[in-house]
Amino acid sequence: MTTLGIDHPLVCVRDLAAKRATYQTLGFLMKPPGMHPWGTSTALVIFRNQLLELVSIEDESLLDGYAAGSFRFGRHVEAWLAEREGVCLSALNSMDAEADEAAVLARGGSCAGTVEFGRDVVRDDGTPDRTKTTLKIFPHAGLPRLSMFACQQHRRDLIEFPDWMDHPNGAHGFAYATILAAPSDQGRVRDWLSVLHGADAVRDTDWGFEVATTNGQWRVVSRATAPALLGKLPDGLASDGAPSVISLDIRCHALSQLRPFVEAGEFVCQNVNGALVLTEVARLGGILLSFHEIPKV
Repeated sequence: MTTLGIDHPLVCVRDLAAKRATYQTLGFLMKPPGMHPWGTSTALVIFRNQLLELVSIEDESLLDGYAAGSFRFGRHVEAWLAEREGVCLSALNSMDAEADEAAVLARGGSCAGTVEFGRDVVRDDGTPDRTKTTLKIFPHAGLPRLSMFACQQHRRDLIEFPDWMDHPNGAHGFAYATILAAPSDQGRVRDWLSVLHGADAVRDTDWGFEVATTNGQWRVVSRATAPALLGKLPDGLASDGAPSVISLDIRCHALSQLRPFVEAGEFVCQNVNGALVLTEVARLGGILLSFHEIPKV
């Protein structure tokens, strides 16, 4: 058993400033942009134990830094962003990265290596402090856009600031993240998610299968079955056919709290089984956003 849950699929975009502005228009509070020590830039929406993270390339001279074996975080983002925008790597929330690595290895997975990093911060009272993060990299050569990494935030208190978590649109985390995979690829995707979360976490459904994690669920669909959850898929979504996350499915207090932002921003959307699905792939960074009315417990 692992403690791994959905933390933050990385939405890789070419113009971070423009996409950040788009998400702010949708009613998300977003931290000022920052930079990873391996050269990627980042803009965050903060939830409890989860993030919505936009990532781009900032400093190409740093992209080979912080290697985990042969894996280079910055180079991975660079390579797959060159193909298209969208999710090319996902973080799994971990309470114990060492134990989670051992569990993944015991189920036949592999870890490319460990990355440790932190950054200096100043608390509200002026006290200096430093974040500490441990990453365990779980790449998958055959499913590169579904490569994952365990992410243990040792100082979550220096990340989860309440003032940045009360989003005007009522969003408060991910209920699901939806993966698109052709029927011929779904066996490999099932095996991979079973390695990460355990075979007993997988459940078959009418539209594919879902995988329970400690922090939300993966939903796996094909192009034929995806409309049951997301409506008609727009042209250009995951056009390369590689299995990948195509929708971040977000919990919000009430759709009535979200709708004024959708309408003011003139976002194209569709109602599907009580959810509101935003479908402008190019505007959102290569993905869909699906909002579900699930009040915070």
